[in-house]
Amino acid sequence: MQSTALRYFLEVARSGSIADASKRLNVAASAISRQIAKLERELGAELFERRPRGMVPSAAGEILAAHARRSMLDGERAAAEIRELQGPHRGHVRLASFEGFGLDVLPEAVAAFRRDHPGVTFHLWVGTSIEIARRVQDGKTDIGISFNLAPPRGVAVERMIRRPMHALMPRRHKLAGRESIAMAETLPHPVALPDPDRTQRQLIDACCNLQGLALEPVLSTNSMAALRRFSDIEGCIHFTSAIRDPGRVELGEFVAVPVADESMTDSTLHILTMAGRTLPAAVRAFRDALLAELAPVERP
Repeated sequence: MQSTALRYFLEVARSGSIADASKRLNVAASAISRQIAKLERELGAELFERRPRGMVPSAAGEILAAHARRSMLDGERAAAEIRELQGPHRGHVRLASFEGFGLDVLPEAVAAFRRDHPGVTFHLWVGTSIEIARRVQDGKTDIGISFNLAPPRGVAVERMIRRPMHALMPRRHKLAGRESIAMAETLPHPVALPDPDRTQRQLIDACCNLQGLALEPVLSTNSMAALRRFSDIEGCIHFTSAIRDPGRVELGEFVAVPVADESMTDSTLHILTMAGRTLPAAVRAFRDALLAELAPVERP
């Protein structure tokens, strides 16, 4: 199984068709078809299910895709470690996170790490927990931080960390002085929420449904930054799970107050990597530094 054939195979698996893979790779569709046919002959198995709307990896294709992703990433790791021989503390770390964690925790963690490892560079991708897990699974991300999501096959959970939900509000808000609040206490006040497809919103909606609460947001959006800006202007409540300290916390012009409802105190972060992959040295070092920073908030 040559690397060219595996590269073509992986692109078809990602894009769902030979035509799309041809455009992405700038390679003739016939050449891609020949390489996939050759792989199927060598392995004695069909690697794709041909459907009217595209091609989906078969059971054998899923196994080969997982192998191919690990193999290519291991090659990248070897190249990175060879480059590190030219100078200490070099490398590149690809992160994927939901937006709240990307706003509140990762910038400080990356900055602190770079003070000791100035030769390491980073890329941060922000999205939903489902998208984050998929990027880890596909090898597009080294470390993923997801929220309340059971990871799919091919993704390993490096650590599961309890992160109780907090209500975030301006200091001037009537509830800002409380040590904790119940979700029902937010009903008389304007609330801004993430869109319904966000994991955080689904947790909030489930909590409200259990209690028969009708929480109607005055603003919903897929942007945590927009929620914060609107909350500051309007004086309303929104929510976050990206607080290191599970108690009441003051954050600049905002106050984070723990939500006391049981279903909101059991939410968890998952630190994700690709299953079976040997991480490059810089990625391992940052993973360990991040876990060490998050360790104080863990609870039994």
